[in-house]
Amino acid sequence: MNYIFLDTCVLLDVSTKRSDLPLVSALEELVGSSSVKLVLADLVIEEYERNKESVAKKTAQRLSQEFKQVKAVVNEFAGEKQAETMEVLNDINARLPLLTEANYATIHRVERLIESAKIIPVSDRAKIAAVQRGLEKRAPFHISKNSVADAVIIEQFFEFMSSLNSNHDTCIFVTHNHSDFSSKDHRKPHADFDEIFSISNSLYFNNLASAIDQIAPDSLAEFEFEHDFTEETRGLREMLDAMDELVDKVWYNRHQNRMWGIEHGEIEVIPEGTERYGSDVIHEHILEGAIKSAERVEGKYEDTGPWSDFEWGMINGKLSALRWVLGDEWDMLDT
Repeated sequence: MNYIFLDTCVLLDVSTKRSDLPLVSALEELVGSSSVKLVLADLVIEEYERNKESVAKKTAQRLSQEFKQVKAVVNEFAGEKQAETMEVLNDINARLPLLTEANYATIHRVERLIESAKIIPVSDRAKIAAVQRGLEKRAPFHISKNSVADAVIIEQFFEFMSSLNSNHDTCIFVTHNHSDFSSKDHRKPHADFDEIFSISNSLYFNNLASAIDQIAPDSLAEFEFEHDFTEETRGLREMLDAMDELVDKVWYNRHQNRMWGIEHGEIEVIPEGTERYGSDVIHEHILEGAIKSAERVEGKYEDTGPWSDFEWGMINGKLSALRWVLGDEWDMLDT
């Protein structure tokens, strides 16, 4: 069995970086097929729960700040292309809430992976060994920072790895924290961890992609290919144009129903100024305007019906969904 022991920073990074989505998908596939078992120290889960929200918010704030900086540069230097460029940027700005919300969807996927993991409680041995590392100034205490948690995590990895059958099981430690764990060559562990990673079934990686390639060389490439062709969030202008078309068609259908009612005597056409109102009457000037609007719709779109009940339901459903995305309540179908 391949056991992957993840540091907290790896979980936080894959939760908030869109570029790491193929890693999440590949890990889900490997875990689901029982090719890999995730192993997490309970300390790692506590750190993840404590930091995931703030990291996601910082990611959203960073995107917003970077967007403002780009707009400022365009305003100053774009010249005759400014209006065209600003239209594109404003479209992206309208999509930012959707893009940042995607972070939370990824967090939920990572949380499900955590639920599937083997959780290892931190032992007294690991705590004592971590303290000993601190006293001897060995990595991760070789730099001027509080590295107690990192020391406990690596010692807990060592303890778990030592409990495995070295002939059948491989234990892989993955961290993005190269300053605490790596040597000058970030792909290799610090020399102070030689006692841990000199064992044949113990492997060290400074990124999750390399660890996955070690286990299943082709899987990550497949998921990267899939994500390359994932449809991006649609722009605001595209959504508004689609919504305008749907509004026109919903109105046009209702107009045709009204014309049928007039022809069959169910709706009475009354002179302008007549003080009668209701679904069974329509004033002459309103009808004239409606007929002109209907002609405009007929000239604008190739398909103006009639539609089957299913097609009519789809049109109304699409309009309701678009309006909900843009802030209206569900089932808002006013025209």
